[in-house]
Amino acid sequence: MSQLEITEIVPGLVVRLDTAQLRTLGGSQTNAQRSETEDRAVSAVHDFCVVSVDATKEHCVAIPLFARSSPGSAPLEAKKQWGNIEGWLTETVHYSRWQHWRMPLASVVATSGDDPGAVGARRSYAAGDADTLQDLLNWASRNRCEFRDVTAQGTA
Repeated sequence: MSQLEITEIVPGLVVRLDTAQLRTLGGSQTNAQRSETEDRAVSAVHDFCVVSVDATKEHCVAIPLFARSSPGSAPLEAKKQWGNIEGWLTETVHYSRWQHWRMPLASVVATSGDDPGAVGARRSYAAGDADTLQDLLNWASRNRCEFRDVTAQGTA
């Protein structure tokens, strides 16, 4: 396991992030559904797939990944997965169409200490396939929930 280097944050990167640390650092947002009784934003340590990077604004957009299907999720195409780390190539992985996270690049680096990969040997999905990654990003514009700040106390 090794922490990411900022130059590794590219579209298609799959990275394990500590969302509690992301909340503490501030600056991250999600469009996950929230009600008075429930917040669907992922918590704890979780895998994400980076779908876009804006180097000028120094942030990226990523989607959380899941081992199981749930309402609003879809499986990733196995043939587009790369990096034989912790079952990544052998297990079906799903993504949520209705949850995107905007995160500062520095925060992604700071919270990636639990990633099972190493520099030059990370997991990825659809790396170099801009159309597939754009399709995943486009779900954010279809989401009825607005992006909102994610903080240590929950969401603002």
